[in-house]
Amino acid sequence: MPLIWWKNKNGLLNLVLSGLLYTGFVLFSNNATAKAETALKDNSPGCSCYVTSGWSTSHFAYHRFHDFRALPGAHVDTPSTVIVDQNKGKEETTNVFFDDPPWTTDWNIQDWAKNATADASVRLVNSAQNVYIDQERLDTPTYLTLRTTRLPTFQSTAEVESLQKNLLYASIRLRARVIGDSGAVAGMFLYYDDNNESDIEILTSDPSSHIRYSNQPTLDKTGNEIPASSNDVTVPQSTDWTAWNEHRIDWLAGQSAWYINGINVANMTYGVPKEPSSLTLNIWSDGGVWGGNMTVGDEAYLQIQWIEMVFNTSGPVTGPPGPTTPRRWLPSAGNLAKRKSKRRKEKGRNEKGCKFVCTVDGVKRAGFPEHNGKAVASGAAPGAGGAVIDGDSASSMLLLLRSFLPGLLAFVF
Repeated sequence: MPLIWWKNKNGLLNLVLSGLLYTGFVLFSNNATAKAETALKDNSPGCSCYVTSGWSTSHFAYHRFHDFRALPGAHVDTPSTVIVDQNKGKEETTNVFFDDPPWTTDWNIQDWAKNATADASVRLVNSAQNVYIDQERLDTPTYLTLRTTRLPTFQSTAEVESLQKNLLYASIRLRARVIGDSGAVAGMFLYYDDNNESDIEILTSDPSSHIRYSNQPTLDKTGNEIPASSNDVTVPQSTDWTAWNEHRIDWLAGQSAWYINGINVANMTYGVPKEPSSLTLNIWSDGGVWGGNMTVGDEAYLQIQWIEMVFNTSGPVTGPPGPTTPRRWLPSAGNLAKRKSKRRKEKGRNEKGCKFVCTVDGVKRAGFPEHNGKAVASGAAPGAGGAVIDGDSASSMLLLLRSFLPGLLAFVF
């Protein structure tokens, strides 16, 4: 190891750590990401990878569980409906829960707007006032609510985006329900651009046993529907999207699959997204032919008890450079700084890092992966999410050096 020594005016020997730092970077560069990111997993620190069940079974490197069922002190009276004068989308958040971590670590409430067009006759405006924590009674679980309301001059809507924008393959489950008046669309989908999008969409004008699953684009260049792009599914008997159900979307290389309450209801190889993406939740209406036009005063709600994600990543958490195709409506607010990163390979069944495999399906407690039928960690705080996972090995390496260097400096000097 190269070391640089010299004597100062007091004749004391000092160690210059240039060679040590160089060697440290070499030694840690190959495994720094894995070590730093392992500590960031929530509810399952003992797991080295995660396996899913079903038609689209696969292995994933990371796990997240966002639990909205028992948020202490989070319940407030339902926020008032946006009024006609509140047409800019600049309303305040409805609860302090949305102003601090873990929420601000993982999610971003949108406030963009879309003007009316020939095909969508109603202007829509996203507002933070439509995102809130609610519960039916004080002795029942809390849940995240997204609301849309039809006003005389516009549609007040809600959208929440995950800040984990570097997902490259994932299996995502949401315990959710949709209630309210006809003419709204509730969406739970993976998104990069209009050519890399995988959807679960519930139209409140549809029968309550009907859910739409699709990979974009669903229309060709002439505006005609692409049959292979979507499945309008009548879900299994007794399933009703106005009741609490576990919705699941699996995004793998070359295939997409959708489940409800563990039953595989749709599979697709057309239009499977290829770019690093993020999860978006929304509820909206724009007066269009496809989604419908709500009556003035009508409302609809997307309500979510929890979200569980297992996933792999590629690149920085902020995602790849902006897509060339514009967002379906408008670009996302809150564009974070981009950082260079090495592209990470999808972790698979035979990789060395996948030594302690945990399952996320068929577990005793939702959100707590199990190994051989046993949970691998104690409970996490309600609402806990976890730091977003960055594919940049250099940033993870710096975290390790930050903890390593102070003790070394104290020893040397």
